[in-house]
Amino acid sequence: MTAGGNRTNTNRMITAVIIDDEPKSVFILRSFLEEHCPQVKVVAIAGSAKAGKEFIESMKPQLVFLDIEMPGSSGFDLLKSLPAIGFDIIFITAYNQYAVNAFRFSAIDYLLKPLRIQDLIQAVARAEERIRERSLAQNYDLLMRNMAEKSAGKQKLSFTDRGEQYLVPVEDFMYLVADGNYTHVHTREKVYLTTRTLKEFEDMLPQGLFCRIHHGYIVNMEEIAKVQKGRGGAVVMKDGKILEIAIRRKEAFRRMYHP
Repeated sequence: MTAGGNRTNTNRMITAVIIDDEPKSVFILRSFLEEHCPQVKVVAIAGSAKAGKEFIESMKPQLVFLDIEMPGSSGFDLLKSLPAIGFDIIFITAYNQYAVNAFRFSAIDYLLKPLRIQDLIQAVARAEERIRERSLAQNYDLLMRNMAEKSAGKQKLSFTDRGEQYLVPVEDFMYLVADGNYTHVHTREKVYLTTRTLKEFEDMLPQGLFCRIHHGYIVNMEEIAKVQKGRGGAVVMKDGKILEIAIRRKEAFRRMYHP
């Protein structure tokens, strides 16, 4: 358990606490931060949830790098013990894909062990945005609810549309249409426009329920009314929308489609 800082001189410093029981992981993370994320000033390092809580309460950091699995109390136990969460979090985890999706759905960042520099840089950049937006409490509450929800379809996904944040059950998504670096998300209730790319949604949405049938389309398999024949064919969605199936994706779609 140590306290410290780094040697940076920037006008947009982010104070951070690292909570991780593995010294090697801490060393690598701090080294990466010093070299690649100079805007982050590490003000304390804790090797347990108990010590981490003390640092959070005394230092009041803007950002916490939090290991999930630690001896005694877990990272989630630490969060539950706090009266409020007024800081951003980047989880450090070796969790499986199911749990990782819970983080993604909730707009919460995570770093998989072993750490990768590019993942860290991107996570810190997104944390900076969230710190500015101050939409933290809603995101962490969503994460906890998604972790408790065993059905991937009933988990909720967080995204913004023209500055407003929305939480939508995954099973309500009908289809998604790419529009450059934007995505039109068609749900049963309305259509959203978000800055998340179709590739990001493809990585997040549960396989088996969703299929990317074309460079520009992802569909909810349960929202397909019928399939039209043709070279590649097309799907007719329950709202009447017709979406083309790319020839190279036809076989993968055929294996998933069970009317």
